[in-house]
Amino acid sequence: MLLGYVTITLEIMHLHSIRLFFLLCLTLPCIAFGAEDPATAYRVLEWPELVPQGWEPPLVATAHDEVEQRGIDPKAQVTSLDQQLVSIPGYMKPIVFDEQLVSEFLLVPYLPHQIKQHSHLEANQKIYIKLLEPLEVENPLAPLWVVGTMTLHSTFTDEGHAAYGIHDAITAEYTY
Repeated sequence: MLLGYVTITLEIMHLHSIRLFFLLCLTLPCIAFGAEDPATAYRVLEWPELVPQGWEPPLVATAHDEVEQRGIDPKAQVTSLDQQLVSIPGYMKPIVFDEQLVSEFLLVPYLPHQIKQHSHLEANQKIYIKLLEPLEVENPLAPLWVVGTMTLHSTFTDEGHAAYGIHDAITAEYTY
């Protein structure tokens, strides 16, 4: 009887040792390398931060096809945002979609620009988003958060031109 008790006790101790070992294996790299809290790993942007200080849009809006030929004014981009891990809220204007699944869209700052043609909105107020995985959209008018690495990659679409891009982005529900 005592031998059975000792055997069971040793097995339990062995299981606890294995659990402790795996727990340490999972947590030590985070401690050793100073892993960042995921909530602080990215910069939360507000739309005015996409406009360079002192930059003014042209008095007369440039035609859509003219911008496509000449390109976007590089002075209209904030170069320090390039390759920054960011999070920004906004509204989606689907560009590449299949029924309810959206894989690419323009992110714009507020709802009127989501509904209307975007050609009157400056390129630095639109971000071309390519999602890591397609998003099933139930309410296309709902705001959302986009998280990913910002680039200064200009994109031209029928819905307007974007001065920024975020590829392999993920989204989250925006709550007020």
